[in-house]
Amino acid sequence: MTKKLTGRVKNLVSTLVLALLFCVTANAQDKVSEGAAKVTTHMKSQLSLNDNQYSQVLAINKDYLKKLDENPGATAVQRSKKKKAYDEDRDKKLKSVLNDSQYKIYIANRSANARVYKEALK
Repeated sequence: MTKKLTGRVKNLVSTLVLALLFCVTANAQDKVSEGAAKVTTHMKSQLSLNDNQYSQVLAINKDYLKKLDENPGATAVQRSKKKKAYDEDRDKKLKSVLNDSQYKIYIANRSANARVYKEALK
């Protein structure tokens, strides 16, 4: 009788843990998607993106924000090094999507736009 009860409790706890993990993962994905949409909408107005560019930039921003949101237990130095690599990768991808004048505007406003990216992850 005790073994049956212990087994049922273990099953219940396992189910609850899995449900919690699913909810946390879904919430993180929603946060990244919402943040990417917010950032990309800002960029659309700033850079006059067409629909094709918008969808490509949205995918780039989702990938970038997802990477930034990963590994929350890393030290500040580790996060800074990774962020620099992520920034370079994002800039390279954006350069292939944006035309020359759009990219120049993007680069000129990059430091000011950092606040938009930071807000997107809150």
